[in-house]
Amino acid sequence: MRHKTFSVTGIVLKRVNVGETDRIVNLLTQEFGKIAVVAKGVRKMSSTKRAYLEPGNIVKAFCVETKSLPLLTQATLIEDCSVLQQNLSAYRSLTQLLEIFEKLFVEVELEPVIFHYAILLRRQVVAGKAPASFVREILGKIIVQLGFQHPDESKYNTISDYISALSDSKMKSFEYLQIKP
Repeated sequence: MRHKTFSVTGIVLKRVNVGETDRIVNLLTQEFGKIAVVAKGVRKMSSTKRAYLEPGNIVKAFCVETKSLPLLTQATLIEDCSVLQQNLSAYRSLTQLLEIFEKLFVEVELEPVIFHYAILLRRQVVAGKAPASFVREILGKIIVQLGFQHPDESKYNTISDYISALSDSKMKSFEYLQIKP
Protein backbone atom coordinates (compact mmCIF):
# COMPACT_ATOMS: atom_id res chain seq x y z
CA MET A 1 0.00 0.00 0.00
CA ARG A 2 1.40 3.37 -1.03
CA HIS A 3 0.95 6.39 1.24
CA LYS A 4 0.33 9.89 -0.04
CA THR A 5 2.47 12.46 1.71
CA PHE A 6 2.04 16.21 1.73
CA SER A 7 3.36 19.27 3.49
CA VAL A 8 1.41 22.36 4.52
CA THR A 9 2.16 25.64 6.20
CA GLY A 10 -0.45 26.83 8.63
CA ILE A 11 -1.52 28.37 11.89
CA VAL A 12 -2.12 26.01 14.81
CA LEU A 13 -5.72 26.76 15.82
CA LYS A 14 -6.21 24.28 18.64
CA ARG A 15 -5.15 20.91 19.96
CA VAL A 16 -7.06 18.18 21.75
CA ASN A 17 -5.43 15.45 23.83
CA VAL A 18 -6.21 11.89 22.72
CA GLY A 19 -5.03 8.85 24.62
CA GLU A 20 -1.91 9.09 26.74
CA THR A 21 0.58 10.63 24.31
CA ASP A 22 -1.29 11.77 21.19
CA ARG A 23 -3.01 14.98 20.12
CA ILE A 24 -5.37 16.00 17.35
CA VAL A 25 -4.16 19.35 16.03
CA ASN A 26 -6.29 21.70 13.94
CA LEU A 27 -4.35 23.77 11.40
CA LEU A 28 -5.51 26.61 9.17
CA THR A 29 -3.79 26.16 5.79
CA GLN A 30 -4.22 27.71 2.38
CA GLU A 31 -4.28 24.36 0.57
CA PHE A 32 -6.89 22.59 2.72
CA GLY A 33 -8.52 25.32 4.81
CA LYS A 34 -9.01 24.00 8.32
CA ILE A 35 -7.49 20.55 8.63
CA ALA A 36 -7.25 18.16 11.58
CA VAL A 37 -4.14 15.97 11.87
CA VAL A 38 -3.06 13.36 14.41
CA ALA A 39 0.26 14.00 16.13
CA LYS A 40 1.37 10.66 17.59
CA GLY A 41 3.53 10.75 20.72
CA VAL A 42 3.62 14.55 20.81
CA ARG A 43 2.81 14.71 24.54
CA LYS A 44 5.89 12.72 25.51
CA MET A 45 8.59 14.75 27.25
CA SER A 46 11.10 13.63 24.60
CA SER A 47 8.96 14.79 21.65
CA THR A 48 10.67 17.31 19.39
CA LYS A 49 7.30 18.52 18.03
CA ARG A 50 5.81 19.27 21.44
CA ALA A 51 6.52 23.02 21.63
CA TYR A 52 5.88 23.65 17.94
CA LEU A 53 2.24 22.57 18.04
CA GLU A 54 1.02 25.21 20.51
CA PRO A 55 -1.98 27.34 19.46
CA GLY A 56 -1.01 30.47 17.56
CA ASN A 57 2.27 29.15 16.17
CA ILE A 58 2.86 29.03 12.42
CA VAL A 59 4.34 25.68 11.43
CA LYS A 60 5.28 23.70 8.36
CA ALA A 61 3.77 20.25 8.84
CA PHE A 62 4.68 17.09 6.94
CA CYS A 63 1.81 14.60 6.89
CA VAL A 64 0.86 11.16 5.62
CA GLU A 65 -2.70 10.45 4.54
CA THR A 66 -4.36 7.54 6.33
CA LYS A 67 -7.84 6.05 6.19
CA SER A 68 -9.05 8.50 8.82
CA LEU A 69 -7.17 11.66 9.80
CA PRO A 70 -3.78 12.54 8.29
CA LEU A 71 -0.80 11.62 10.47
CA LEU A 72 1.63 14.44 11.28
CA THR A 73 5.14 13.03 10.96
CA GLN A 74 7.28 16.17 11.23
CA ALA A 75 6.76 19.79 12.18
CA THR A 76 9.01 22.78 11.69
CA LEU A 77 8.42 26.02 13.56
CA ILE A 78 8.18 29.09 11.33
CA GLU A 79 6.89 31.68 13.82
CA ASP A 80 6.10 31.23 17.47
CA CYS A 81 3.94 33.26 19.81
CA SER A 82 5.78 32.60 23.09
CA VAL A 83 6.32 36.35 23.51
CA LEU A 84 2.63 36.59 24.48
CA GLN A 85 3.24 34.75 27.75
CA GLN A 86 4.18 38.10 29.29
CA ASN A 87 1.10 39.97 28.01
CA LEU A 88 -2.24 38.62 29.18
CA SER A 89 -4.42 40.97 27.13
CA ALA A 90 -2.56 40.15 23.89
CA TYR A 91 -2.77 36.43 24.70
CA ARG A 92 -6.51 36.81 25.28
CA SER A 93 -6.83 38.58 21.91
CA LEU A 94 -4.94 35.79 20.16
CA THR A 95 -7.10 33.16 21.87
CA GLN A 96 -10.27 34.84 20.67
CA LEU A 97 -8.87 35.26 17.16
CA LEU A 98 -7.95 31.56 16.96
CA GLU A 99 -11.42 30.58 18.16
CA ILE A 100 -12.98 32.82 15.52
CA PHE A 101 -10.81 31.18 12.85
CA GLU A 102 -11.76 27.74 14.20
CA LYS A 103 -15.48 28.47 13.85
CA LEU A 104 -15.34 30.50 10.63
CA PHE A 105 -13.25 28.28 8.35
CA VAL A 106 -14.12 24.85 6.96
CA GLU A 107 -12.20 22.08 5.18
CA VAL A 108 -11.86 23.67 1.75
CA GLU A 109 -9.04 25.41 -0.06
CA LEU A 110 -8.78 29.07 0.89
CA GLU A 111 -8.37 31.94 -1.50
CA PRO A 112 -4.82 33.32 -1.17
CA VAL A 113 -6.14 36.71 -0.06
CA ILE A 114 -8.12 35.16 2.81
CA PHE A 115 -5.12 33.16 4.04
CA HIS A 116 -2.97 36.30 3.72
CA TYR A 117 -5.45 38.25 5.88
CA ALA A 118 -5.47 35.47 8.49
CA ILE A 119 -1.66 35.40 8.67
CA LEU A 120 -1.49 39.23 8.77
CA LEU A 121 -4.03 39.39 11.57
CA ARG A 122 -2.27 36.72 13.61
CA ARG A 123 1.12 38.44 13.17
CA GLN A 124 -0.24 41.85 14.18
CA VAL A 125 -1.96 40.45 17.28
CA VAL A 126 1.20 38.56 18.33
CA ALA A 127 3.33 41.69 17.77
CA GLY A 128 0.92 43.73 19.89
CA LYS A 129 0.33 46.13 16.99
CA ALA A 130 -3.32 45.32 16.43
CA PRO A 131 -5.86 47.71 17.92
CA ALA A 132 -9.38 46.34 18.08
CA SER A 133 -10.43 48.58 15.15
CA PHE A 134 -7.76 46.99 12.91
CA VAL A 135 -8.83 43.47 13.96
CA ARG A 136 -12.48 44.32 13.25
CA GLU A 137 -11.59 45.72 9.83
CA ILE A 138 -9.56 42.68 8.72
CA LEU A 139 -12.08 40.20 10.18
CA GLY A 140 -14.80 42.07 8.27
CA LYS A 141 -12.82 41.60 5.05
CA ILE A 142 -12.33 37.89 5.75
CA ILE A 143 -16.02 37.41 6.52
CA VAL A 144 -17.07 39.19 3.30
CA GLN A 145 -14.52 37.18 1.24
CA LEU A 146 -16.07 34.00 2.67
CA GLY A 147 -19.46 35.11 1.32
CA PHE A 148 -21.16 36.34 4.50
CA GLN A 149 -22.69 39.70 5.29
CA HIS A 150 -20.28 42.32 6.71
CA PRO A 151 -20.50 42.39 10.53
CA ASP A 152 -21.31 46.15 10.50
CA GLU A 153 -24.47 45.38 8.53
CA SER A 154 -25.62 42.70 10.96
CA LYS A 155 -27.89 43.03 13.98
CA TYR A 156 -25.16 41.86 16.38
CA ASN A 157 -23.15 44.11 18.72
CA THR A 158 -19.99 41.97 18.84
CA ILE A 159 -18.11 39.93 16.30
CA SER A 160 -18.26 37.02 18.77
CA ASP A 161 -22.07 37.10 18.68
CA TYR A 162 -22.01 37.28 14.88
CA ILE A 163 -19.58 34.36 14.56
CA SER A 164 -21.67 32.38 17.07
CA ALA A 165 -24.75 32.94 14.91
CA LEU A 166 -22.89 31.93 11.74
CA SER A 167 -21.46 28.75 13.26
CA ASP A 168 -24.45 27.83 15.47
CA SER A 169 -22.18 27.39 18.49
CA LYS A 170 -21.38 29.71 21.37
CA MET A 171 -17.96 31.37 21.61
CA LYS A 172 -15.98 30.49 24.73
CA SER A 173 -13.33 33.22 24.71
CA PHE A 174 -13.61 36.72 26.17
CA GLU A 175 -15.26 39.40 24.07
CA TYR A 176 -13.30 42.48 23.17
CA LEU A 177 -14.30 43.09 19.56
CA GLN A 178 -17.32 45.36 19.58
CA ILE A 179 -18.78 45.79 16.07
CA LYS A 180 -20.33 49.17 16.74
CA PRO A 181 -17.88 51.20 18.89
